Amino acid sequence: MMGMVKNSLLSTVEAWPYRLLSKGEKDQVSYEERACEGGRFAAVELVGKPFDEASKEGAVKLFKYVGGSNDKGVGMGMTAPVSITAFPAEDGSFQQKVKVSLRIPSQFQANPPCPTNESIKIEERQEMT
Repeated sequence: MMGMVKNSLLSTVEAWPYRLLSKGEKDQVSYEERACEGGRFAAVELVGKPFDEASKEGAVKLFKYVGGSNDKGVGMGMTAPVSITAFPAEDGSFQQKVKVSLRIPSQFQANPPCPTNESIKIEERQEMT
C-alpha cells in the first residue's frame, strides 16, 4: 500500500487540460472561468455519508487506483484537480450522494487500466465549464 501512495502522491502531477475563457476579481477574490477538457475519468460514488467523510474516502480509493491498484499493476501518476460533486438529498442536505472523480492521465486515456476496486468506474465525460 505504501508503494501505491508513493506512486500516486509523489510522482509527477498532470494538470487537467483547460482553456482559459475569462478571469476577474469580485469582492477581493480572484477567479478564472475555464473550459476543462473531457475524457476518461475514474469515479467513485458514495451514498449515505457526510460530505467530508465521503470525499476523503473516495479520494483515497482513487489515489490507490492511480498508484497501482489496477489490473496492470501500473502507477499512472496523479492529475489535478480532483472533481467532487455533491448530489443533495430532497431536504437540501449534502449527505445523499457524493461522486469523486479523477481525470485519467493522458498517456492512459486511450486504454486505462481496469480498477481492482469494483466501486471505481471508468466513465467518459464531456468538456465542462
